[in-house]
Amino acid sequence: MAEPDEKAILVPASGMEISLKQKFFYFFPVLLCFCLPFGSLLLSGIVTAWFVYSFFCIDKEQFKKGIRNKFFIVPVLFFFLTLISALLSQNKEEALFSIEIKLTLLIFPFLFFCFKWSLNILKRCVISFVSGCFFACLYLIARAFMYASNGQSEYFFYSLFSDFIHASYFAMYLILAITFVIVLYNKWFSTQKSIIYSSYFFVSIFITCIFLCSSKLGIISFFICLPILVLYRLKEYLNLSRTIILAVSFLALIVIAAKLFPESFQRMNSITSLDTDHIDKTSSESTTVRVLIWKECISIIKEHPIFGTGVGDANDALYKAYEKDGLSGAFEHIFNAHNQYFQTLIGLGITGFIFLFLMTIGLFILAIRKKHFLLLIFSILIILNFAVESMLQKSAGILFFMFFYCLFNLVSEKELLISTREEA
Repeated sequence: MAEPDEKAILVPASGMEISLKQKFFYFFPVLLCFCLPFGSLLLSGIVTAWFVYSFFCIDKEQFKKGIRNKFFIVPVLFFFLTLISALLSQNKEEALFSIEIKLTLLIFPFLFFCFKWSLNILKRCVISFVSGCFFACLYLIARAFMYASNGQSEYFFYSLFSDFIHASYFAMYLILAITFVIVLYNKWFSTQKSIIYSSYFFVSIFITCIFLCSSKLGIISFFICLPILVLYRLKEYLNLSRTIILAVSFLALIVIAAKLFPESFQRMNSITSLDTDHIDKTSSESTTVRVLIWKECISIIKEHPIFGTGVGDANDALYKAYEKDGLSGAFEHIFNAHNQYFQTLIGLGITGFIFLFLMTIGLFILAIRKKHFLLLIFSILIILNFAVESMLQKSAGILFFMFFYCLFNLVSEKELLISTREEA
């Protein structure tokens, strides 16, 4: 992904001697990946401990190389722009929160690009993330059955099911986990059939939980990414007849899923039945309120196009607009922009939007140009979620985004596909 001088930070597992001190350094990202799907307060502690401990392992030459990496520079500049904007904001409490939540933009690029990484460690991070998703799913399913045994079947649905983090975020995690299994596991574990067979079970559990999450965005993202994954996996075997069979199978899957998970698909009705000419301004229904909010966002952006209102004052500007225009549902629930692009444009203006564009749309373009399939799926998920959620305002969003942004820009797909046997 990066230029040759930047790629010096990545070495094969067999070519890197790891000391005990370094092993402890690499323990933190593996633990973080496992804990990500559980969304606990423990995550902040892990990141903090990892960052503090990193100063005992730092190498000056590697640090100099890392800070020149273009993938280091963009998020770090975005952070410092946020910092300056926060210091100039009137709402100091919100400004302080903006600085705190955006620290990941500074910390993760430092931890990834300013240290040497073994391919083996990065693979452990991926496996740990998939395993974390699996155990989180098992817990949520068992929890839902426990409540259902007491007559509370609603715990199989939406936010009551997704107990750890927002349902749309959890569905996004699971889609990436499915991608890892489909793309990497057959290669990594080609001689370990028991793991391959177990991975099929993992995927079935992940798909089930995506529908139980009942997130409209999660379901849409799944049906966008699924055919891309299938085409990638079967591209060498496709002809016209097989393509038609796959298309029919895909449509059949949608019908079957709608029958098995009717509540999940009923939530989609709010999208198809939305009448943009006659919208109830008092509504707090997720689709309707987003349309109302985005109209207000556009008005605010027009008033502060270059540098925005300041990140600390962005939400205050929205709340005033809600109250002024009678958006009682949005005002009572103190909703943010529910779109990261709008959120950034309001807070930082076009200046901040440029950095966000480079980190998302730019990433998508780069994935196509470099034929990095994992990065492609990741960028699609991020763009879709940024379109309807202010992801960088939540720890579950920004931790996920920055960790895998750094990981995918540190290693190419070709390098990740190398099996342990080939490394040896």
